[in-house]
Amino acid sequence: RKSRNLGPEKQEFGAPQVLEAFEQAEREPKPSPKLLFSDVYLEMPPRLRRQRAELERHLETYGEHYPLQHFQK
Repeated sequence: RKSRNLGPEKQEFGAPQVLEAFEQAEREPKPSPKLLFSDVYLEMPPRLRRQRAELERHLETYGEHYPLQHFQK
């Protein structure tokens, strides 16, 4: 697809606001990794319970290698 040239006034309008919105969102804590499991099914299947337990063990062992401080508890 060929992009349309909207002119300088149209291209610049909104760009600072979009960038500021991205920067603000990046400053917010990321959702808890636990939501990967709890926010999908009404009742969690056994395989997901096992995967969640595996992730928790992994993070307990190797958590210092991940930027967990950027995530909600």
